[in-house]
Amino acid sequence: MTPSDITIREARSDTDYYRAYPTIRQLIPQLDMQTYARRVFVARATGYRMFIAESGEELIGVIGMVPNHNIHDGFVTYIEHVVVDQKHRGKGYGRLLIEFAEQRALEDGCNLVQLDTEEGAGVDQLYLKNGYRRTGSYFSKDLGPRSG
Repeated sequence: MTPSDITIREARSDTDYYRAYPTIRQLIPQLDMQTYARRVFVARATGYRMFIAESGEELIGVIGMVPNHNIHDGFVTYIEHVVVDQKHRGKGYGRLLIEFAEQRALEDGCNLVQLDTEEGAGVDQLYLKNGYRRTGSYFSKDLGPRSG
C-alpha cells in the first residue's frame, strides 16, 4: 500500500467516529469510550472535524482539525491530532494527513496552521520535516478532574 492508495474523507457518522476510536486510543490510551463519545459530541458542535485516511475498508489514520479565530493570529486552523495506526507508521501517511489539513485550511481561506505536541511525544521531527517551526511553548495546569 502506498500513499496514492489512500483516500481521506470527513468522518460524518457515529460509525465513523466509532471506527476511529482504537486509533485515537493509540495517542490517548487512557481515553475510555464513554468519555470519547461525550467529547466528540461537544467538539463536533463547536467546529471540530475529523478526517479518516483509509485504504478500502482499512483505517490508516485520522486527523482532527478546528477552525479558530483569535486576536493574536486571526483565522487559524488548529490541528488537534494526527494519528497513524501503529502498523502503518513510517510510510508517509502522517505527512499525507498534514498536507491534507493544509489544503483544507487554504480552501477555507485560512493561511495559518497551528498545533502543539506534548513533551516526549516523539513527533516533533514529523512537523519540522514538513515545514513547521517551533514558535512557543505549550503550558497546562491541572485544576482537578476533567469534565467530558
